[in-house]
Amino acid sequence: MPRKYVSIKKCRQYDPEVIKKALNEVQIGGSFRKVAEKYKIDHTVLYRHMKRGETKKKGGQTPLSEYDENLLVSRLQICSDWGYPIDSITLRLLIKDYIEMQGKTVPKFKDNMPGPDFVHSFLERHKKELSARMCQNIKRSRAAVNEETINEYFDHLTTELKDIPASNIINYDETKLCNDPGRKVVIARRGCKYPERVMNSTKASVSVMFAAAGDRTILSPYVVYKAQHMYDSWRVGGPPNSRFNRTKSGWFDSYCFQDWVETIAIPHLSKLKGVKVLLGDNLASHLSVDVIKICQEHNIKFVFLPSNSTHLTQPLDAAFFHPLKQTWRSILLKWKQGPGRSKVTLPKNRFPPLLKDLFVSLKEANVVSGFKKCGVVPLNREKVLGMLPPSKGSKRLVSNEAAAETSDASFKQYMESIRQSDKPKARQTRKKVSILPGKSVEVADFPTEVSTDKNECTAGPSNTSKGSKNTLKRKKHVKDPDESTTEESDYSLQDSDAEWRESFSEEDSFLSVNKTLKENDFSKFSLGDFALIKVIGKTKNLFRLYVVIEFDEEGYI
Repeated sequence: MPRKYVSIKKCRQYDPEVIKKALNEVQIGGSFRKVAEKYKIDHTVLYRHMKRGETKKKGGQTPLSEYDENLLVSRLQICSDWGYPIDSITLRLLIKDYIEMQGKTVPKFKDNMPGPDFVHSFLERHKKELSARMCQNIKRSRAAVNEETINEYFDHLTTELKDIPASNIINYDETKLCNDPGRKVVIARRGCKYPERVMNSTKASVSVMFAAAGDRTILSPYVVYKAQHMYDSWRVGGPPNSRFNRTKSGWFDSYCFQDWVETIAIPHLSKLKGVKVLLGDNLASHLSVDVIKICQEHNIKFVFLPSNSTHLTQPLDAAFFHPLKQTWRSILLKWKQGPGRSKVTLPKNRFPPLLKDLFVSLKEANVVSGFKKCGVVPLNREKVLGMLPPSKGSKRLVSNEAAAETSDASFKQYMESIRQSDKPKARQTRKKVSILPGKSVEVADFPTEVSTDKNECTAGPSNTSKGSKNTLKRKKHVKDPDESTTEESDYSLQDSDAEWRESFSEEDSFLSVNKTLKENDFSKFSLGDFALIKVIGKTKNLFRLYVVIEFDEEGYI
């Protein structure tokens, strides 16, 4: 069924403003014919507008009245503002119920059910108020962010950023670069239901920390691989001054974040004068006494964003990461169609060159747009408040809401109750310290004193133990120690704290693994004790179990 119908009879169109002026002269005593000649309008047009009042449009009439359609537009806008937009089929069912509740029958609709063409023409008639868009899903916790939370955040942020230049404001956030180029529109044979493209892809990904300043400066990236050990080839060919690290989970932990602050953030901010600000989310891995103390020594303040609000207040999330991911997928697709066509996954030694290509293609204009959209540079809370639905008592009203405020009050109240439930959460997330969003944090804000000595902490992959010694894990089935390796052993030792806290750059040189026994302390051993010795080889590491029989003069076993 066509959506554009060709009119058989074409009528001349007159400017409504001209007709209005002509009618005013007729009302004050002017002649129809003389006024029509003056404004070059057919006198029957003036007569029809004067005697009949509002005339119907030419052609078929809409099934719903103008009042009903305007009321429906208002409801659809409220649903969209509160995060519960409806689709085409839901709109048709809603209209069907509305007609049946009024006890009416619309002959144009089969069983009072409007068709897809009606939805298309309805949106076309109200294209200034409504449009069909692709939506994205957000969690209920993010939807609970309201104007009060944002206003409180900007009250503190205004104080903290007073007289601080844009170059001294750094926003940081980590993201994942996946090994999947994504879906793409291709040309296939007509009738093909499932077009496929032969290309290897996995769910593997690499964590990368990006940071940018309000003056569009982009800092060097910090990469975290998912691995137990670090290899030289994994850091060759990356962006200038980039850093590389690894964790067992592949995510950033407190040690990686502290290393990023010491190796990326502080070297850049130390070149600037005055107070510096690091703006980011208050994750547990981003908040520790050690990091706060180091930053205070360099005149750097930490300012955290409100919880569950990064989609509104994080500049990198707002305008930087989306084009970055699109560019990454294009670079990855080009590599998979070329040198990596036979590779099942992206090798870690090929990641740095691809990351360099990505870093070169980054657009600084996206950084400026992100800071502006989030109201940070320049400071403007209305940028963020404009992205929230109007709460109860708010002065901001959506289109047509003021005209139908009385009839829509109950409907808005219901939508607000769905979006922001007053029921308490079953499980509260624990935090190290309570910090107001937008307010800087100091060491004195922490309720308990935490040791800042690196040697007193046990470091390992993301889930480290709290003890001050290296943890010793024992498996259920004991095998021959001579046949065990690092992956299959009776006992497994976590790497030392210093080893896990260390990151590497392309210019760094690895420490030699051939360490003398003088570095070990055997004073705690006694005769008859068991000693688990780690033997580092070229291809694999072995653990051997020995018994202390005697000591020599220098204290060696």
